[in-house]
Amino acid sequence: PTCGPTQGDDIPGIVRYQTYEVLAKEVNNPKIRWAYLPYSMHMAGPREAIQHMIIRKNYGASHFIIGRDMAGSKSSISGEDFYGAYDAQDLAKANAAELNMDTVPSLNIVYTEEKGYVTADVAEKDGLEVMKLSGTKFRKMLRGGEDIPEWFAFKSVIQVLRDAA
Repeated sequence: PTCGPTQGDDIPGIVRYQTYEVLAKEVNNPKIRWAYLPYSMHMAGPREAIQHMIIRKNYGASHFIIGRDMAGSKSSISGEDFYGAYDAQDLAKANAAELNMDTVPSLNIVYTEEKGYVTADVAEKDGLEVMKLSGTKFRKMLRGGEDIPEWFAFKSVIQVLRDAA
């Protein structure tokens, strides 16, 4: 994971690091190796995804997990996204062979009442009720000391965030 300086309204890098350490204990999977990249996100969209791939390759990684809207940014005038939600995944996949890296696109996972975690397309196809909690609502609940649903985050991770507030 990337753990470096963040934007003013974001979770500080040291707190991110602490949440990942707690998450590693929760997951407790010896097949997962946790390594932290001391790097500040530049919100440069798809080209930043390529930079991350190169940096990780230089550290010995063979695979690159890439999320939806990685390093995305919005116009300060219109609020519109500069890039499409999957542009970074598409560019990374198009350049993976040249960089000798395998890309692992992060799927759009949602939580449903009926089946728990499924991909968004399955939830839509099956007409499942998707549980949602926006980042804004999450931060408000966190600051207000409200209970955060367990489907959203581990209690131990929430505790780290609360202790840092």
